Amino acid sequence: MDPAGRKKQSISGPLYYAGRVLLIALPMLALTYAIFSDALAPYLPSLPLTFAVLPFVIWTALRFGQREVTALNALVCIIAVWHTIAGHGPFASAPFSTSLLLLLAFMGTVVSTGLVLNTVVGERSRASEALAQALKILKEEAIRDPLTDLYNRRFLRDYIARELLRAAREGIRVAVIMIDLDRFKRVNDTAGHAAGDFVLTEIATLLKRHIRGTDIACRYGGEEFMLVLPNATLQSARVRAEAICSAIREEGVQFMGVTASLGVAIFPDHAAEPESLLRAADKALYDAKGRGRNQVRIFARGTAKISSLRSKTSKRARA
Repeated sequence: MDPAGRKKQSISGPLYYAGRVLLIALPMLALTYAIFSDALAPYLPSLPLTFAVLPFVIWTALRFGQREVTALNALVCIIAVWHTIAGHGPFASAPFSTSLLLLLAFMGTVVSTGLVLNTVVGERSRASEALAQALKILKEEAIRDPLTDLYNRRFLRDYIARELLRAAREGIRVAVIMIDLDRFKRVNDTAGHAAGDFVLTEIATLLKRHIRGTDIACRYGGEEFMLVLPNATLQSARVRAEAICSAIREEGVQFMGVTASLGVAIFPDHAAEPESLLRAADKALYDAKGRGRNQVRIFARGTAKISSLRSKTSKRARA
């Protein structure tokens, strides 16, 4: 939006709100004036007619903020007091003490109805907003890893299924990169779990720096991470994976000697289903581990059969 458009929008908001206030304020004040100035006395009894102001008070309390409600209630009370003192209106014909009591009762009813109802509505609105915010936080926590603040495996499963459907519909590719930290167990064993947690959070920060706004990074489990790159080619995914592998290698001192092995697979070239695509990336990662770690491997369909479970006799080499 251009600056002129933004300025117009910023002006139109307050003007629209002011128009809404005037739409209810003018008839409300006009009715109050008509009742207490005896303008309607020849046609209608004024005393019962005072209750006709209450629907306007209630509507104002439900629709506007406390400042507007207070101002309108004050104006109604001023009109009532002014005309009663001048000897006009439904309360002026009664004795002074009775007239004063009726005036106070009217003002108390108007003020208490407007302000109390407005306070209740405001509290309910704030409670609803707080509940909505709490639900938003809970939803976010359900799909985030608490340590790294990356998306978790639950989110990945739902997201990749939707993303592959969209990719198939639009005829684009989706790359996945599975990352496993080499010799991470040694960090936990020698420096403690706090040090291991530090390495994981730093790796997560590094991954966020190496992905686009349209990509997502997930903590897949333990020291495994997964990147999903929509609308990526095999070459761009390879370059991204190599950059991440090199960046982790260069931070060897900070990461306590930890490096990374990465496996890359791409939809639809390597697999057409979410689970098959993840297994393809896992197979490529296993190939990187088997070839000496600290490298990137692309899934090759002919090297081995993809299975849903890794062979118990050929686990990843970990130190």
